[in-house]
Amino acid sequence: MFFGQSLFSIHAVAQDTEYEKWKQQQEAEFQEYQDKFDAEFVKMLEEAWEEVGIKIGSDFYKERKPVTIPKAPPKPTVENETPKDKTPLKERITIDIPDAAESGPVSIEAPPEATMYTDIKTRNASINYFHRKSPLPIPSQLREIYSPREFSAMKTDSKKIAEFWDKVSRIDHEPILDYANSVREDLKLNDWGYVLLINEFAHTIYEGYDRKLVNLYNWFLLSRSGYQVRIGYDQNNVYLLYAVEYNVFNTKYYTLDGQRYYVIDLDENQQTPSSIFTYSGSHQRQNKKLNFRIEKFPNLGDGTNTESRTLTFSFDDTEYSIPLSINKELMKYFEYYPLTELPVFFTASMSDSPKKSMYEKLAPIISEMSEEEAVNFLLRFVQTSFDYKTDQDQFNREKYMMPEETLFYPYSDCDDRSILFANLVQELVGLEVVGLRYSKHLATAVAFSDEVDGDSHYHSGTKYTVADPTYVNANAGMTMPQYKSERPEIIDLQN
Repeated sequence: MFFGQSLFSIHAVAQDTEYEKWKQQQEAEFQEYQDKFDAEFVKMLEEAWEEVGIKIGSDFYKERKPVTIPKAPPKPTVENETPKDKTPLKERITIDIPDAAESGPVSIEAPPEATMYTDIKTRNASINYFHRKSPLPIPSQLREIYSPREFSAMKTDSKKIAEFWDKVSRIDHEPILDYANSVREDLKLNDWGYVLLINEFAHTIYEGYDRKLVNLYNWFLLSRSGYQVRIGYDQNNVYLLYAVEYNVFNTKYYTLDGQRYYVIDLDENQQTPSSIFTYSGSHQRQNKKLNFRIEKFPNLGDGTNTESRTLTFSFDDTEYSIPLSINKELMKYFEYYPLTELPVFFTASMSDSPKKSMYEKLAPIISEMSEEEAVNFLLRFVQTSFDYKTDQDQFNREKYMMPEETLFYPYSDCDDRSILFANLVQELVGLEVVGLRYSKHLATAVAFSDEVDGDSHYHSGTKYTVADPTYVNANAGMTMPQYKSERPEIIDLQN
């Protein structure tokens, strides 16, 4: 028995040894493969860069939005009006109310240094990502490439940028990228969240260094992550340029190799490039554009940074109030969200906490209503629960708000109300919604199951009845007077 066990143990050890040899061979071949593409990329960077002129992204509206909004006149009484279908919603659909959010923050653990790096000297650091702290072991070599004073004083040009990539690419970055993807998965981050996470990594690793080096390291990590990003420079700065799945409005961009690359601000520090020097071509690993759609809401903060608010409105002479608790870390996360195409915002929904509070209040009420009554009820909620102010007056810039932001900020305009209203109608009433873009206004239209009187538009063979969440006290079928003669562009919110 002992002899058999010995043979089995020897065989197992031999198998482990063979596996380790195979694994080392695979890693060596992959490293050689990666080194080859890094060398080709560095050679490309060392070649002549071109100066390119900047272009300004188009405005979403042809004219500035109105600073005041009208109120609809009372609906006149109609004698002998044909009775409408009063079938309550509860007989047509089931309204899903989310479960209570899990208490406490998601635990994020950094892998032990020994498993992240082998034979590499590290220094201890930590990231603070929207009030979520986590340790981050950093290879000491990264900070030894340049001293803070040396980089801030050096002239930025294509040679120095190629040199930076050559030096940094010789350090094993797979542990950092694996850890970044682990954090991304734990916090349910989309591409925007990942860009912000990588920016936090770069700022942490190069704390105290010039912003140019931070941007270069962002470029390196995002390129290594597969994103189509470029770098450009002028005599003052280094700029990150992002390829994006959709248009980004009111945002500067460069056309490189037939594709738009946008200069996107990640925070209040606005970049102001004009013409810059940049390169043609890309690294072999860069194969995807940024996609800003939100499939899942990020899990941010530790649950302590919240703000309570109660929304009040009236409908058919009845007063309603909805208490909410808003995660302020989410508000910071969305504060500088790029002005991309509207379907991204119309399909974003909300996080579980405010959604649960709202739906528990709204769902039982509208479940007893017909479709038209429910839509009018939600119109009155969005029309009158918030004060009106344009983005320029509130933020000094154009901004589309996520539904949850509209619940948080003291003011909102036609974009924000249309986005919130569309979300509520789609999820609570179960009807399709389209956007209606006028020269300086955004409204919505709803595809009712039954005939509804009033103004309407057809899209792909379906009738959509106007429902304007900014036209105060207006019911479905009513268009703002100043836009009655204007034919709006219909925006399909699912594309």
